[in-house]
Amino acid sequence: AQAAGHPLRRFSAMESPRSRAMAHWAASRFLLLAAASWSLPLATGSAMRKQLPHIFFVVVDDFGWANVGYHQTAENREVRTPFMDKLVKEGIELNRHYVHMTCTPSRASFQSGRLPVHVITELAPPCDTAGAMPRNMTGIASVMKRAGYATHQVGKWDVGMTTPTHTPKGRGYDTSLTYFSHGNWMYTEAEWIGHHINETNVPVPGIIDFWDTDRPASHLNGTGYEEYLFRDRMLNILHKHDKATPLFLQYDSRVAHYPLLAPPEYQKRFDFIEQDNRKVYHAMVNFLDDQLGNITQTMKDLGMWDNTLMVLSSDNGGYVKAINGPCNTTDEDFPGAGPDTDYGHSTVCYNGEAGANNFPLRGGKYSNFEGGIRVNAFVSGGFLPAAVRGTKLDGVMHIADWYRTLAQGVAGVDPTDSTAAESGLPPIDSLDMWPMLSGANMTSPREEIGILFTEDLFVRGRWKYVRGGTNMAEAAWGGPQYPNASSVADPIEAYHFKCKKMGCLFDVVADPTERHEVSEANPDVVASMKAEMERQVEEIWAVKHQPDPACEAAAYSIYGGFYGPWKELETLVDRDTQVTAELFV
Repeated sequence: AQAAGHPLRRFSAMESPRSRAMAHWAASRFLLLAAASWSLPLATGSAMRKQLPHIFFVVVDDFGWANVGYHQTAENREVRTPFMDKLVKEGIELNRHYVHMTCTPSRASFQSGRLPVHVITELAPPCDTAGAMPRNMTGIASVMKRAGYATHQVGKWDVGMTTPTHTPKGRGYDTSLTYFSHGNWMYTEAEWIGHHINETNVPVPGIIDFWDTDRPASHLNGTGYEEYLFRDRMLNILHKHDKATPLFLQYDSRVAHYPLLAPPEYQKRFDFIEQDNRKVYHAMVNFLDDQLGNITQTMKDLGMWDNTLMVLSSDNGGYVKAINGPCNTTDEDFPGAGPDTDYGHSTVCYNGEAGANNFPLRGGKYSNFEGGIRVNAFVSGGFLPAAVRGTKLDGVMHIADWYRTLAQGVAGVDPTDSTAAESGLPPIDSLDMWPMLSGANMTSPREEIGILFTEDLFVRGRWKYVRGGTNMAEAAWGGPQYPNASSVADPIEAYHFKCKKMGCLFDVVADPTERHEVSEANPDVVASMKAEMERQVEEIWAVKHQPDPACEAAAYSIYGGFYGPWKELETLVDRDTQVTAELFV
């Protein structure tokens, strides 16, 4: 009822004693954020809209810091990302771009413009009753539409599907080709239900997780490698798009989440790698690189690239868990293999959760060390001022900041979320980074405000503070080639680090690999960081998340074995136009 109730109903989580201070809190935070967010004038008419750039926003899944060429300090033939390296060379490398340590919170953060502590800090499956992101938080696509953008989403969603309002279409995307869960299998599009341990056979498909705008993607299901289907959809969008209208194309790549699958021709490029998880992971990243080369070249061919702003970010660091069993290798001659099976396409890895590498950073996905929250990110495209191309920025930025940066800094529209305010929900945290990105100001507005990641972790400026007594996961480092033979019995996930009573302090500018804990040498910094963290912790917002059994029942009774929204199926309310259109009859 919390997620599917009246659009203006307050969430029950807001009915706590803390809610009585919400109005004062929201007003004070608005003033603070406004002061920190240097912005361009808002658009006032169509003349400015005609000059708006196309935006190509890419979110890569579980992308390891060391799995991209521009982070290599020595030649490494395993890492082949020439297109991304070229895009970075022609754009801006974002050296301190932060996200949450897991996917759902990072994606909800981008879509809502809130830090995860004000929207969600846990993984939420597609059947989550609350829908990962509260229905009354306005999505980034709805804001961009107010600036005149055509909006399209392709790839992973992972931000809820409780009602049609929770889907990409309900959040403001004109079209979407998507899946709702954390991961799915790349030929059957069946939901990935988590890693296995020493399983020898490819699991039998369960519920299919593949959705086309407002209905199951049954017409595409089982017709080939999923990323090829995403490619075809993006190319179709580009070729049909009226270039006079600004385009907001969001590509949420399936690469390189578990389970690991790559087309056989890409796996052959890495046959010299003996460790299967690492081989297939590199093959997937190499595929992604070609995919991005294809899309950006098409934009150039269509005369769009010179007026395009491209952004790429991972949703968290690469996974560094134990391998926990062998991969499965079969070819096209294997009995029953075809385009609708997840076997018969060379090697597929589904045991454990390994293959990525965050070297030289410490930790990985599921960890609050830099390897889990500091990710590959860059900006490119012809819209960037010439003076900032080929540069590297060390200013602190969070994925939530793209909400205001794109809406206000680039498109010139006010991103204030009045719908959320009317519902008693937290305002956006997003800060306008466009002055820093465009070269007008070299200082990040996050320098003083900082980032509260969880109730136990706060980053501000050069410092990272972790609450005393916290047991930090994945407290080790890999090497240039990871995973490897020795990591089978000694994975990074086996290591933990418990912070002393006063807390942990790391200087992540001087020591980005977090080799040295420096709290005792900097007691004043510890006191200051702890005090600010505690102040911001008082503003944490949360709602209960739990699965609804009716969701899976609806997959079979309504959608023929496909995932889809299961509440409020009669109508979809467009909050911008207040037009009610029938979705299902």
